[in-house]
Amino acid sequence: MVQLMVVSEDEREWVEGNVALVADSGVDLDDAEALGRAFDAEAARWFATPAGERGDPNALVNAFGLAVGEHLRRACRLHWVVATDDDGAEIALHRQPHDVLVHPTAMVARRWYDGTRGEVQALVAAVKDSLAGLPDTP
Repeated sequence: MVQLMVVSEDEREWVEGNVALVADSGVDLDDAEALGRAFDAEAARWFATPAGERGDPNALVNAFGLAVGEHLRRACRLHWVVATDDDGAEIALHRQPHDVLVHPTAMVARRWYDGTRGEVQALVAAVKDSLAGLPDTP
């Protein structure tokens, strides 16, 4: 069973700092196409770097995952939470009614590590479409 908790001030600052890394690079967080293109470009650059010279990709995955999450938060009336289950705790997005839970960092991480490119835009659109079909009341 998933337990949801309000993000702490430290967690909120961590989210905001990661989102700022993407926004400060010139990416419009309200533009899913721009987010997807920036993600693809950063992944291509990282994978093109010789393996021994690459940095840890987790910082990039977190930054883009949380930036995608911020895009969805703004567009879909979601809010940041800490979702904890048997596998551990993760920053996620939640919306009531209907107990909607979205894990943007996990979604982006999957696409980073499996080499999938050009899908962030479609992923964002699919989440938006799915949530748009839900009424605001139970």
